[in-house]
Amino acid sequence: MLCDNNEVRPRPQTVALAINGITRNGVGPVLPSELDAVTSSYHRCLSSEKFIDTFYKFFLAKSEEVAQKFIATDFDHQKLMLRESLLMMVMFSRDPVGVRDEMAKLAKRHDRTGVDIPARLYALWLDSLCEAVQEHDPEFSEDVGHKWRAAMEPGIDFIISKH
Repeated sequence: MLCDNNEVRPRPQTVALAINGITRNGVGPVLPSELDAVTSSYHRCLSSEKFIDTFYKFFLAKSEEVAQKFIATDFDHQKLMLRESLLMMVMFSRDPVGVRDEMAKLAKRHDRTGVDIPARLYALWLDSLCEAVQEHDPEFSEDVGHKWRAAMEPGIDFIISKH
């Protein structure tokens, strides 16, 4: 994988490694301000302890069907999965090949044999995400909101295509 300075680094084997492995020439973490708009926004949102809770508050309120899908959910685990999935989807929008296996696993969890999330619920998911971003990103703008939607759409389309 080519980095900004054209050095070649191996692709991380998991999203967790990618999250922990973002470095500046191997010297230290890249600051969110040095990353693109969506990744920077993601980091700003996560600096608020309530970001993921806000997302689920909005999402569960969108429809009874959504709420029913989460009745037996372990939300501590689910919140961790969402954090990882959001980053994976951002990465997928940039390099679909790099995280394709991880995205295939995510799609499998959401298909008919998994938790069976129908295509129509993804619009509600994306609306809820953007509402939570707007509430928790102090630098949110209409442009940032559009960029979030654009970054999530390839992953959503991929997941829906595997349903």
